[in-house]
Amino acid sequence: MSDREDDRDDFDRIVEGLDLDLSFPDEPIDPVPSPRPDPDALRWASDEAEPAETEEPFYRRVEPTSLIPRRRGVLLAWVGVIGAPLLLVGATVAHVYLARSLVAGAALIFVAAAIYLFLQLPEHGPSRRDWPDDGAVL
Repeated sequence: MSDREDDRDDFDRIVEGLDLDLSFPDEPIDPVPSPRPDPDALRWASDEAEPAETEEPFYRRVEPTSLIPRRRGVLLAWVGVIGAPLLLVGATVAHVYLARSLVAGAALIFVAAAIYLFLQLPEHGPSRRDWPDDGAVL
């Protein structure tokens, strides 16, 4: 108890010397009204204004790609990534017991196909014109 009383006494001594103004104004300060523009001046300025420049869009237009991959390897990899889990789920739902070698083979096909797809992703680095890019495509 004596330690807490000593700490409280030290704090009280520090706070005693502070001059804190904690009074708040009763009403908020009114904002200064901005001067209204002259309508004649706006009309005169719009007559002399140059035509608006066409700005370059903030995104690149990319042609849509087909859903089915053109390369046979990529297509087979997608079949492996989607087909192997579907085989296992379908067998489980149908209450068909698969051999361990078949389950291990489906798992290996899934992993190998996923790695192949990751390796086929295009590399975005300093050598590309649009680097650094977040990869978003509209």
